[in-house]
Amino acid sequence: MTRFLLIAIIFSLSSVSYSQDTFVPVEGNDSATLVVDSFSVYNEYVRRLDTLVAWRDSIKREIRFEEPNPYYFQMLLSPTLYKSPIHQMMSGNPSASRDMQLNRLHYMNIMLSSIYTDYPWLVTQTEDAVVQQGTFRDDVSHKLDGSGRLSEKVTSSNLVPTVDEKIEVVTRRPNFWKFSGNTSLQFTQNHFSENWYQGGENNYAGNTTINLRLDFNNQKKITWGNLLEFQLGFQTSESDERRVFRPTNNRICFTTNFGFQAFKTLYYSAQVRIQTQVVPNYQPNTMNVTSDIFSPMDVTIAPGFRYNIAYGKKKRFTGTLNIAPLAYSIRYCDRDNLVRNFGIDEGHNSVHNFGPNVTLDTNWKICNQITWTSRVYWFSNLHYNKLEWTNTVNFSFNKYLSAQLYLYPRYDDSAVRFKNENGKYFMFREYLSMGLNYNF
Repeated sequence: MTRFLLIAIIFSLSSVSYSQDTFVPVEGNDSATLVVDSFSVYNEYVRRLDTLVAWRDSIKREIRFEEPNPYYFQMLLSPTLYKSPIHQMMSGNPSASRDMQLNRLHYMNIMLSSIYTDYPWLVTQTEDAVVQQGTFRDDVSHKLDGSGRLSEKVTSSNLVPTVDEKIEVVTRRPNFWKFSGNTSLQFTQNHFSENWYQGGENNYAGNTTINLRLDFNNQKKITWGNLLEFQLGFQTSESDERRVFRPTNNRICFTTNFGFQAFKTLYYSAQVRIQTQVVPNYQPNTMNVTSDIFSPMDVTIAPGFRYNIAYGKKKRFTGTLNIAPLAYSIRYCDRDNLVRNFGIDEGHNSVHNFGPNVTLDTNWKICNQITWTSRVYWFSNLHYNKLEWTNTVNFSFNKYLSAQLYLYPRYDDSAVRFKNENGKYFMFREYLSMGLNYNF
């Protein structure tokens, strides 16, 4: 039994692709008889066995494994008396064929014949018994005729779909609007320059920021962007005995920009920017208001051109540059006693100016955790200049936790209270915060 199994494994796993070197012609016969080179078969068996062992021991299973040859199925079953080996012995034709497959069958029949003659007690069943068990399939024993066309074999066809219910076609217009936003609740460390016009003192405080964006793009020529920025922060003040909390970050700004495409990234644009503060601010230990909502309020109407910016393979640096050669600016102050503080003549509540305006908004995604958002705003009536540069560097630890570095340099030489004090026209604000952050 051991010998039979060894012979069966050798022939079933070898799947030898015989060549002219594998079969040696035997002299003394008119037609050369091909015989098996046993040494080549043994080497092929050892090589395949080593491959199986390496494949079994390999975790990655990267070694190529050749499937067993199906022509050796008779060697893998239980010892069975087949008809083909007996027919070959009785035919008296000892020569092998030069056809590759017939050659394999010829030598397999020789090996089976040797088992029938030398070890007949190992043969436990016949081929007819195996067939009766349903091991072989008769439906694939005949060659299929592929000459006919498949379309001719189809008796009937109906390509019209049938449904039980009535189909109702609904046409939906595409949604060109996109809504997004960001909100954060931060604990901050604040630093103010001495001349910061809204007041404040160095301290630790809490700050809330909400940014809401609603954009329209019809994917043709028209775009309309709307951005609402809300910032409100409070601090505890030890120097002010009249109130426990004082506002620090106190700003609300709305920007809308309508664009009509002139070229690929160049648009004719009309931008409107409105900015004021949220709650009133007081001088320490007094009830004197230094600034309030609509005191002041700056409105800028800037028709001009807008250029869209996008750099990098993944467009990590994006932005817009809006240039208005002639913009209209109005500063309004609701409180009469504060008009002089914001460059408005007494007896008036507003001042009107014309001049160039430039707004540059950029967003740089330095990496997945660090994002730098910046805005540069400049307006001049050729007598005074107003320049603001807001910078927010966001450090994201995960989806909800982040830290923010806020830098806000500002130059404004229109304030009357700093007239003849050129050094105080430049103002600066900074805070470093850490807390909750959520994008939607």
